[in-house]
Amino acid sequence: TISKLTDDIVKTVSPSVNSKYIPHAVDNSIFRPTDDETVKALREENFEEPDREKFIVFWNSRNARRKQSGSLIFWWKEWLDENDLHDKAQLIMHTEPKDSHGQDLEHIVQHLGLVNRQVLFSRNKIPPHALATFYNMVDATISVSDAEGFGLSTLESLSCGTPIIATMTGGLQEQVTD
Repeated sequence: TISKLTDDIVKTVSPSVNSKYIPHAVDNSIFRPTDDETVKALREENFEEPDREKFIVFWNSRNARRKQSGSLIFWWKEWLDENDLHDKAQLIMHTEPKDSHGQDLEHIVQHLGLVNRQVLFSRNKIPPHALATFYNMVDATISVSDAEGFGLSTLESLSCGTPIIATMTGGLQEQVTD
């Protein structure tokens, strides 16, 4: 089993089945913190001028219903409105915005009027070292799944020294409490 939750379920439902808990892990030679000077240089190299000083939140997940990707955009807009942060914060979603198992995220962004770079999409698959660069350049990584066995993106983020914002669901609980 790969999560404490799954391990507990297997032991409870099928106590006679042999099982071993092997937790998720990330390669800490790739997913590791970067010094502040490097982060500043990475932001200058990878972000456009107005975005470099923004508070940036990263969401790295599949656009699927249980991941609550569409809801996150609605909540993001509410937070921006309540705190007057439309020009000071940005959500980068590393996902396919038109996944058949999720919502049409581009439509939601347009519908909510988030057309001034408050939400950006990173669509292309990227290698682990580039993903680690993302985690190091952002201020926080967010996961709002309503069901999550573990939450690999949040573990990768924590391994890079970037804080996470997460629901207390499944394996995410392990990461924020243990």
